[in-house]
Amino acid sequence: MSKVLIVDDSKLIRFSLSKLLTQLGHEIVGLAEDGLIGYSMYKEHLPDLVMLDINMPNLDGLGTVKKIIADYPTAKIIMVSSMDDRTIVYECIALGAIDYINKPCEIEDIKQKIAFLK
Repeated sequence: MSKVLIVDDSKLIRFSLSKLLTQLGHEIVGLAEDGLIGYSMYKEHLPDLVMLDINMPNLDGLGTVKKIIADYPTAKIIMVSSMDDRTIVYECIALGAIDYINKPCEIEDIKQKIAFLK
């Protein structure tokens, strides 16, 4: 079982990802609605994985990736994005995110992308 932090400004997405990841046997250590809160929760919990949205208030996904990777270079971050964010997704991956999942999230996509956590 891995510890997972979910950072997304959509309450529905946070709930859905939380439910799916819990069904897959992972522990949700935090739910954050923006990157500033997500970064703070990362420092507190040091999760095995962060599921991170791109478009959020206060600190977006790009800024959050930069901040987390600068302080925790081995952090595992998967971007959760809609199709129109691909350029930013690729930039996040160049900065250290390990992958991305398109919204809406399907359980099979999540299983495939986080298989390395076992």
